[in-house]
Parts: sequence; C-alpha cells; structure tokens
Amino acid sequence: MDVTLDQAGKSLARRPTPRIKPIAALLALYRLMRDPQDTGQVFRLTEALRGRSTRNSFERFAATPMGQTILSEQRSLLAALSDHAGLAALPEGTLGRRYLAFMAEENLSAEGLVDLAKQNLKMPPTSDDGISLYAARMRDMHDLYHVLSGYGRDELGEICVLAFSFPQQKIRSFWVISRLGMLNIARRLRSAGISGHGVITAAREAARHGAEAAWLPAADLEAMLREDLTALRARLNIKPPASYHAVIERLTRNSGVNSFTIKDLIDLQP
Repeated sequence: MDVTLDQAGKSLARRPTPRIKPIAALLALYRLMRDPQDTGQVFRLTEALRGRSTRNSFERFAATPMGQTILSEQRSLLAALSDHAGLAALPEGTLGRRYLAFMAEENLSAEGLVDLAKQNLKMPPTSDDGISLYAARMRDMHDLYHVLSGYGRDELGEICVLAFSFPQQKIRSFWVISRLGMLNIARRLRSAGISGHGVITAAREAARHGAEAAWLPAADLEAMLREDLTALRARLNIKPPASYHAVIERLTRNSGVNSFTIKDLIDLQP
C-alpha cells in the first residue's frame, strides 16, 4: 500500500501499489523488438513495469517549489504545446519555435501521444489526484526531450532519448528499451552487413547526459519555451549528442540517403 499525496504533498489516503506484470512486460517487449516503430508497445511495457516508480518520482516533484506551483495552478503542458499560434509567434531559435518545427517536420502533434496512451493503456495509470497531472506532464514532455537533447526520431534517436529520459524520470521501461534496443539495432545492422560501431556508445552517452543534466520534470517548461535553445541547453547542462550524430553521419554517408530508419537502411542492402 502507498500513501497518496495531495497537491501540497500531504498525505491523503492509502492506495494499493500497482503490481508489476512480468508476462505482459515480456510480450510488449517482444513485439517492440520485432517492430521498433510500434510505439503503442512502449505504453504497454511502461504500464506493466510501473510499480511504484511514478509515485516515487511524483513525490520528488511535489516536494520542489516549481512542482508545488505547477500542481497548485493545475498547469497543462499539453495546452502550451498545442498552442501553435503562440509558439509560431516566438522568436526564431527559441525552444518553442524549434519544437514547433520539429513536430511539423515529423508530422506529429502533442495530442498524438495522448491518443496513443488511450489506445494502449487498459486503464488510467494513476488516480484522480496530483499524480495524474504529473503523469500527463511526463507523457507530454517526450518530444520536448527530443528537441532539448538533440536526438532525432530515427530508431537510434528514439533509443537515445529514452536512455536520456530514464535518469530523469526513472520509468523502468525506458531503461529496458534503451538497453535492449541499442543491442537490437547493433545486431540488425551487423546481420545486414552494416557496421554497428558507435550505436552502444551513443546510447550510453545519452544516459550519461540525462544524468548530468538539470532535473527537467520539475522545470518551468512553459517559460522555457520562450528561451533561446542554445542558451537553454547550456543553462540546463545538456551536452551535444556527439556520438549519436557520428553514427547517423556515418550511416547517411555510406548509404547515400539523407533520411532513413534502421529498417529502411537494412532494406537498401543488396
């Protein structure tokens, strides 16, 4: 049993700790390794491995001044990220403008993650208290992590952004996917006769950078949207993903194509 906290971080009641579901986790992981583009399996794996991890992270969040402000104001990060007109009005080079460009380039929307979560979670993962607001905020942060950390949406980029996010959010599925995912990518490349050199190094570098960066879950992300991205990365101690870029540049140079997934690259081989 766990103590549920109200928005001020005070004890309200005891609720059962969600059980870890190893069979459901293994099934979701198997499906994800077979098809890394099946994002829905990430949500299913996260739910299966949740346990007390969300509550632990929430308690840390609720104990910070910014966390208390976010909870008391009932902020919605989704609303800020969905305000395309407001983001488009920001100066060039700001986090908000870069985020808007990233989402347009990748044909994504902030609401898309919400829909995926609804489709792939059998039940709401949290109760109707501050934890649900916090869990939604962590979900909506995913594409901001891409922009802040500099990782793309190719398969290695997704693995790296999860590796970066794990020390930040402590979501068990992120650790599992990033560890097994980097091995899976390297293996698939080698099987196709393509060097997997640097893949594991890139994922490990991402995890290190996530651990060294400022703790973003309790950051004023709404205000950060208006900041210059380069200056923001320096302030938050988010280092350039040098190893990741080295791998992508090598694969791009050797394949002769400018945009690809690992599957695309393997399919190009004779």
